[in-house]
Parts: sequence; C-alpha cells; structure tokens
Amino acid sequence: MVEYATVTAALASLVSSLSLVLGSTTAALNSTNAAALVSSAARTYHVSGTDAHAAYGHAPYHKPGLRYLYTVGWVGADSNIGACKAALLLGPDPTPAATQALKGNSKLLARLNASGITVTQAATAIARGYNDGCS
Repeated sequence: MVEYATVTAALASLVSSLSLVLGSTTAALNSTNAAALVSSAARTYHVSGTDAHAAYGHAPYHKPGLRYLYTVGWVGADSNIGACKAALLLGPDPTPAATQALKGNSKLLARLNASGITVTQAATAIARGYNDGCS
C-alpha cells in the first residue's frame, strides 16, 4: 500500500509539473525565451533556480521548447526526490505517464502543435528530465 501511494505521489508530481507548460506561451516554446520560464518553474516547485538553469543548460536537446520540457520533468523530479526515486524503482516508466497526461489535455496539445513539438517528443523530453532529476 505504501508503494502504491508513493508511486501515485511521484507520478502526480510529474503530471502536475505539466501545468507549467500550460502557463508558458507558445512563443516561449518556440524561442530562446523558454530559458526565462525555467526560473518560474523552479520557484513554483521550490527548487533551486540555479540548479534548474543548469538542467536547462545540460538538456540533451537543441530545440528550446524540448529543452524547456526536459527542465519541467527535471524540476518535477527534484521537487520530491524521495517519491521520484520510489516511482522509478516501483512504478511504471514515466514516458507513458507523460504521454497520457499530454493527450488528456487539449490546451497542452494545442500549444505543442503550435510549437511544432509532437506528443512523443514532448513526453520523451519530460520523462528524460524526470529520470535525470532523480539522479
């Protein structure tokens, strides 16, 4: 029962971190302004802005929108490290969870489409950031 609650909490932090994407503008996902949104994401989840900017800088993507989505996953993981590690150990892969959350939100889908980012790309970037944020 404890494992289920921990996994549920960790996946909830991943899904709730997607709300950061809704708060961003389509233009920010298309441009270098995405880096400016990292501070907002970090503040929202009580994560070090310096660490979040470092994660953005080390994101394994060239496209600013994907770098931002990677950082969203990283911030979601770093905001609750214990639950994140438990979810990775006990829970499902975060990529399908991110895919399901993205597909379930028409506003998010519209922003991603307008930014030229597919659901698969977005979910992969978020999940990779989430995995890296747990380390």
